[in-house]
Amino acid sequence: MSKVTNVIIIGSLIRFLLPTLFPQITTILDSSVDFSTPITSFKSLQESFYYFSHGINLYDGGNNHHAPLLVILLSFVNSLPGSSIWFNLLYTAVDVLITYKLIFINRWYNEYLTKRTGRKHEGFEDYLIACFYLFNPLIILTNLSHSTVVFPWVFLFESVVQIIKHENVPRAMISLSIASYLSINYMNLIPCFLAFAHILKKQDPRAKIHQIYVEGLGIFVACSSLLVLTSFIVTASWKFLDNVYLTNVLFTKIKPNLGLWWYLFTEMFENYTQFYIIVFNLYCFIFVLPITLRLFEYSTADGKQGKTGDGLLAIVLCLIWISFTKSYPILGDLGLCLSLLAIFKTTVVKHCKFKYITGITLIVGLLLSPIFYYIWIVLGSGNANFFYSISLIWGGVHILLMMDLLWTKLSVDYYEENGVDVELEEKPVLAQI
Repeated sequence: MSKVTNVIIIGSLIRFLLPTLFPQITTILDSSVDFSTPITSFKSLQESFYYFSHGINLYDGGNNHHAPLLVILLSFVNSLPGSSIWFNLLYTAVDVLITYKLIFINRWYNEYLTKRTGRKHEGFEDYLIACFYLFNPLIILTNLSHSTVVFPWVFLFESVVQIIKHENVPRAMISLSIASYLSINYMNLIPCFLAFAHILKKQDPRAKIHQIYVEGLGIFVACSSLLVLTSFIVTASWKFLDNVYLTNVLFTKIKPNLGLWWYLFTEMFENYTQFYIIVFNLYCFIFVLPITLRLFEYSTADGKQGKTGDGLLAIVLCLIWISFTKSYPILGDLGLCLSLLAIFKTTVVKHCKFKYITGITLIVGLLLSPIFYYIWIVLGSGNANFFYSISLIWGGVHILLMMDLLWTKLSVDYYEENGVDVELEEKPVLAQI
């Protein structure tokens, strides 16, 4: 067997056997604020199965915040004998599917860079890319908690694959709309994906670039509308809009999590709540645009494709930003981004200067998060400030990571434009102004 097959088998066995032999693992992790939120909780998903099987409106109890079609599809799995084992198998299969998509994206990226720059780019081998995802502790624990956050990930990467493999913008937008239907935060990635499709399409002289944006946005809106309309038909109510989407946008479930929202809205005067909800949601989207534009791969004066910018890196940076600014984050959100960084081994990651500082900050946050939450909630010897300090550290990890990646990319681009060998030790030192 190949190394990739061995890695996938071992990763699959970890995900399937642990919750099968020790079912309490899923219950414990699903009760942790590090891996479960009201939006992605497996416990609330099971409650919605009960409602569905007894003919009760899925959103009557106010505890279900999962998309209606997801609940209905997964209810068929729940109706099977030994449903817990089938769920373990399903979540294992989802992670394996994501792994294969990441392997394909990594292969394409290295081939694309080799063609674009004229130099051989050799990233990590396939089995190592699989290792970075399947053996990432944050991904494993997220999977074992049976968080529903993994389902939009599949469609997110399918959208990338559709762009790079088939250059099929309509199918990419359909996949992105399904991911946004399952988790509304991914709607913010529309500019990234359209710009990424533009980058690849502009190499085709027959392509009409303006149609990419018009057609892509139109298909996204049409598919999203169809999903919402179908949800209304199967639930015979518009209540899901409030429970699934407005809860996320308006932050109506104020519960402690790793994000920056909960503490602020707990302590804030009620008169200012609406204003800051608008600001926080705008903040979550508005930075996607400059990241996308700055890393766009512009053509040179002679019409050839330039050697600066990176559309795929822009998508990853925007995912990090969404993980930082979303209202209900979990550890798995950043864990996914960290696994994706392996793809950029030869372009950005090897030149980053704050890897160790970011890594240490990450470890400190991971170690202290459950401790401070236990001190606050269980022992009662601490207060909300204990846990919120971890939220700030966790946010600091995102900022350090984004700052290091973005500045490194801009520096490498400068050296490329000016013919300076990036590998030289005595290359010019750049400063931020």
